[in-house]
Amino acid sequence: MKATESRQMAVDKTAVRPTFHRLCRVLPLVAFFISATWTLAEDPPIPTFEKTRPKGDRKFFAPLPAEKPSVPEVRMGVFRPYNPIDNFILTALKENKKRPKRQCNDWDFARRASLDLLGVIPTAADIADRYLKWKKDERRGKWVDLLLAQQQYADHWTTFWGDLLREKGRIRGAPRNALKNYIHKCLQENRPYDRWVREMLASEGRPMQKPETAFILRDRADAADLTVTVTQTFLGMQLKCAQCHDHPFDWWTKDEFDGMAAFWRGTQARAYKRETVFRRGNKINNPFLEVRSRQNKGKGTFLTGVTSDQGRGTRGLADLVTRRDNPFFARVAVNRLWKKMMGIGLVNPQDNFSPRNKPSHPELLDWLAMEFIEHNYDLKHILRLIANSMTYQQTTTEHLARIGRRRTEATDQADIGQGALYNGMLLRRMSAEQIHDSILVATGRYLADNRRFTPSIQVTYPPAPRSFLRAFGCTDRETLQERNTAGGIQQALTLLNGDLINDAVMMHQDHPIEYWRKQRRFNTNQTVEALFVQVLTRQPTQRERAMALRFLAGGQRDSSWEDLQWALLNTREFQFIR
Repeated sequence: MKATESRQMAVDKTAVRPTFHRLCRVLPLVAFFISATWTLAEDPPIPTFEKTRPKGDRKFFAPLPAEKPSVPEVRMGVFRPYNPIDNFILTALKENKKRPKRQCNDWDFARRASLDLLGVIPTAADIADRYLKWKKDERRGKWVDLLLAQQQYADHWTTFWGDLLREKGRIRGAPRNALKNYIHKCLQENRPYDRWVREMLASEGRPMQKPETAFILRDRADAADLTVTVTQTFLGMQLKCAQCHDHPFDWWTKDEFDGMAAFWRGTQARAYKRETVFRRGNKINNPFLEVRSRQNKGKGTFLTGVTSDQGRGTRGLADLVTRRDNPFFARVAVNRLWKKMMGIGLVNPQDNFSPRNKPSHPELLDWLAMEFIEHNYDLKHILRLIANSMTYQQTTTEHLARIGRRRTEATDQADIGQGALYNGMLLRRMSAEQIHDSILVATGRYLADNRRFTPSIQVTYPPAPRSFLRAFGCTDRETLQERNTAGGIQQALTLLNGDLINDAVMMHQDHPIEYWRKQRRFNTNQTVEALFVQVLTRQPTQRERAMALRFLAGGQRDSSWEDLQWALLNTREFQFIR
C-alpha cells in the first residue's frame, strides 16, 4: 500500500513540474494578449462612414419663404377644391396624370372624423339626433366643429403627443401622470403649441407647481437623452445617430450633437426632500425632485448656427427651437398632424427632415407651416383645415371587402407608397386606444364607473405588457418609435376570447340595446339597424339585416343580442378607419 502511494506521489510531482514550467513560459504571452485586448477596448477605431455619408458641399433644409406660397388655381372634373389644401393636391395630381377618388359618403366621413379627432366611433344617437339632422351642405363642417369642442379631443391627442414625448406615468421624483396631465391641460385649453414647447424646454422648479418639469425629469435631466428627444420630436431629425460618431447617412456630426447637448449643461434634477414609504413590506426612501438650471453654465450651439439673446442654456434652446426662422419647427408639427390624419406625411418618414428626403408637396408643406404660424400655432386650426378638405374626404383606396386576411406591415407600407399623391384615402387600422375605447362606446361602457372598463386616457402609461393596449401596438415609450400597425394572431384572439370584449357586450342597464328596446320602444328590425349604426356607423345591407333577423328569430334573449354585437365587433370593418 505504501509503495503504491509512493508511486502515485511521484506521478503527481512529475505532473506538476511541467505544468509549472508551462505557466512560466505562457504567462508572458497571455499578458501580451490581455494588454492588446485592453488597448483595443480603450481606444476603438472611430467609424468614418466615408462610403455612406453624403458627398459634396453640405446642404441645409431651406428656410421658410418670406411670403406664404400662392394658392394655385385648378379644377378637375367633379373635384372642386374645398380649401387651399385641395388646390395644392389637385395641382400635383394633374401633373402626374392622376385622378382623385370620389367623395366618401356621410356615414364614412362621420366615423373617420370622429376616430381621427376624438379617438372613438360616434354613437347611433350622435348620428341620428345631430349629424343627419343638419343640412347636407353644412353637415360635415358642423360635425368637425362639434368634435373639436369635445372633451375626448384632449384625451385622444394627449396619447398622440404622449408617444412623441415618451410620457410615462411614473417619473421618479414627480407626481403620478404629471406630464400627461400637463399635456392634457394644454390641449384642453388649446394653448399655442410653441408656448407649451417653450415651457417644457425652459422649465425649472418643482413638478407639483410646475408640471412641465416632468418633461426634463422623464430623462433624469440627462443631456444626451433630452437632445435626442428634442431634435427628433420638434425638429424631425434622427440626431441620435450622431451621438457617438458622425451621422452615417446625413451631414450631422458628433460635434453638432455635442453642441446641442451643451444647452443642457448646468441643468440638473436634485432632491429637495425625501419621504419614507413601505411597499410590500420593504422600506423605500422616496425622493421629491426639482429642476434647477444655471443658465450661465450652458454652452449650447444650435444646429443651424443661429444664436439667441436668451443665452446658450435651456432658455436659449427653447427660443431657438420655437422661433419662426427655425426651418424645422412649424413644418415638423404640421407634418405630424397631416400624417396622423392622412396616413402618410408630406415628409416621409416623418422623422427624416433632410435635404436628401424632399417633401412630396413642398409648397403645401410651407403653406401649412406658415398658416400654423399666422394662427398663433393653433393645432385645432390645422386639424380643422385638413378635415374640411376634399382631399381628406375622398373614399379609401382599398375596399374593406377585398382586404387580404393576411394583411401585414409590409402590405401597409406598400399602400403608403401608393398613397403619396393623396389620390384617395388610405385604409388605416385603428390604434390600440381607438379599438379599446370604441368597444366601450359601442357597448355603453365608456366613462362607466367600473374599473374593468377604464378608458385609455385613465390608464397609466406605458400599459402593462400583457394588457389589451400593448397587444394592439402600444409601445413601452422607452424610445421614440412609430407603432407597429400590422395585425396578428394575438390581436385576433384578444377580440375573440378576451375579457374586455366579452364582458363589455353583456347586457346592463345603460346598454344602448336596453335603451332602444325599453325607452325608444324599437322593434327587432329597428334595433338591428341601430346596432349596426352604433358599431359600424352604417346601416345594414339587406343581406346582413336578413341574416341578423334569422339569428334573433330563435328568441329575444339577452344572450342573442350580446352574441350579435360580439360578432359585429369582431369584423375587420370595425377595426379599420375607412
